Amino acid sequence: MGIYKGDQNQTGFFYESGLYANASGTQHWIGQVQEAPIDEELNRIRQRYQGTDSRNVSTFLDGPHGFTGNLNYNPQDWKFLMFALGSNVDSGSPSPYTHTISESDNGEGNAFTSGTRCPFMSFGLEVAQKTSVAGENYIRTVNGANVDTLTISASQGEKVVCNVDYIANSVVYSSGAATALTPTTTRPFLWDDCSVEIGATAVQNLISFDWSIANNPDAKHLLNGSKEISSPTMDNREYSMTATVEGNSSQTKAFYEQYFLGGSTFNAKLTIDASTGSRDMILTMSGCSMVDMDSPHGVEGTNEQTLTIEPQIVDIVINDTIELYNPW
Repeated sequence: MGIYKGDQNQTGFFYESGLYANASGTQHWIGQVQEAPIDEELNRIRQRYQGTDSRNVSTFLDGPHGFTGNLNYNPQDWKFLMFALGSNVDSGSPSPYTHTISESDNGEGNAFTSGTRCPFMSFGLEVAQKTSVAGENYIRTVNGANVDTLTISASQGEKVVCNVDYIANSVVYSSGAATALTPTTTRPFLWDDCSVEIGATAVQNLISFDWSIANNPDAKHLLNGSKEISSPTMDNREYSMTATVEGNSSQTKAFYEQYFLGGSTFNAKLTIDASTGSRDMILTMSGCSMVDMDSPHGVEGTNEQTLTIEPQIVDIVINDTIELYNPW
């Protein structure tokens, strides 16, 4: 008997091509994964009926299958932003390469899968718990995963964190060998790589931030002969960014009077820069509104203020040594 230990766990992703939920090619590194739980709901229907002369459940039926999951990792690149926004163009040669990630709306589909439902950008996952006993691994392959929410977070003195919630079409079990996976050796991004601008001015005394996108996928169990979901369509896209700062006389007035109370729209920028021009990510937010400004008023410590920003449009430009974010 082999025991499944955390140091033997492995999680990687596959591109999908041809049709939705069709994994293709080799397995790819996600980042320094910390957790990858899968929530599997088979929704067994407990059926009772007359004539059994029993108070017990009479039979069980398989209901609609639902699969969701989470990825929590320290990023070394930004491929999953492509899955979250839906469109990417690779350019530049030789290294460094540029990846321009932009929004994709319903009806546009994507360049790598097709079908009558115009499927949004999707991916596969292999979540493997390995043991030393041959043929007794616990491996689940997730097919047809779409990003529900993606959050990028950073706090002082810490590694940058990505958190991805996804909804998927199906999960397939195997006890065989895990697919080969080659780790990326570049260091993860850190807090001191990060900066935020509001209205073209760098935010001073930034303590932490959270940036997120929610796709709100609409996943239906249609009457089509399958217990799995059809490829989801995306409902309203929602962006949000919170930035916690030390309150200061230089910027608080503008944040509060001009942007929060005054309601002026502005552009904002999140930059994560390990090496300018060769390993950086510039996330530009246009048409922003400051929807909240929380200012606790205590008796000790620095007065911290939390700014909540909602942009209308997001565009992302990434420079790194990876030639392709797209599968080809």
